[in-house]
Amino acid sequence: MATETFYVKVETVKMASVFAFFRSETGILDYAGTATPSADDLSQMQCVDGSAYFTPSWYTYLPNALHAEITVFIPADVQNLDANQYSFLLHIGAILLAVQERDSLLVAELLHRRSMVFANFIPILLHLLRPVAAEALFAWVYGGFHSESGFQSVYASDKPISVGETDTAAILYAAARDELQPEPLKESAQEMFIRYFGKNRRFDFTMGIVGASNHPWVDGVKKFEILSDAAISFHFGDDPYAAGKKHQEIFSTLKASVQAEPYNSHDHNAISVSIDDLDASLKGIPCKSKAGYLRATGAAILRKARPKLFRYEASLWRIGGNPDYFENAIIVRIGF
Repeated sequence: MATETFYVKVETVKMASVFAFFRSETGILDYAGTATPSADDLSQMQCVDGSAYFTPSWYTYLPNALHAEITVFIPADVQNLDANQYSFLLHIGAILLAVQERDSLLVAELLHRRSMVFANFIPILLHLLRPVAAEALFAWVYGGFHSESGFQSVYASDKPISVGETDTAAILYAAARDELQPEPLKESAQEMFIRYFGKNRRFDFTMGIVGASNHPWVDGVKKFEILSDAAISFHFGDDPYAAGKKHQEIFSTLKASVQAEPYNSHDHNAISVSIDDLDASLKGIPCKSKAGYLRATGAAILRKARPKLFRYEASLWRIGGNPDYFENAIIVRIGF
């Protein structure tokens, strides 16, 4: 069997990227980097849709950068492509998209969602995840409702992982080792991240927020959706795509504020998240309302890493799509 080339194409409104994978004569699949195959080359290959395990329709709001069409190009005369390799090629496109857009939390969510698909391709996976692995690990362990105890065990043992690993934190930790430079005998996992984020460099990552049900922003969304659905239906009639596009455009205009609350009597390391209030917007009143907080442990790490920083660059990134957290999960993009 001669060496075969497979392509995974990820196309958004912003760009189209093509990633190449080689399969050697011995049947081993490997990553070959980005590629620029000609239209003629692709026309001679079988074209199949990427897996729908990442489906934009699951989300109340998803930025245009993540509205992707993922296709996989397979040689017309492919030889003995086993089910695991085929499944990997169909699923890896969504992770490539998340890495490309630096949606660190989405990277972790996708890994968790299809851990068995990627378990047999750990060396390739670690290479692909490396650019965002540290931030993805932080968002996964300290940014939602997952227990930290599992990662604490991984960190304490500090053992290399092998093919067959399915634990999301363990995979991300292995991919992030060079960046994090862990020293389990000298510092805790939290101290490692404090050191990492304390570096004088730029960071950009996504995080989920907690406590949304206790704050008014979600109620505003519910009211907005009832009223906007009726208004959009009136204006757009029977064109559901146009109506949905307008709905997404409205969410895309919302601004978010992420800032420290050292005066908070319950937690002096608290970091709050506020977003433009949709209910107020319907009344023509520009204002933000409290949407929730970063999880306490993650917030404490960020505050200890940069104690002089009180306001973070932020935007509303996406809403919903992750059943492991809570319905209509609110994800913000944070930079500093």
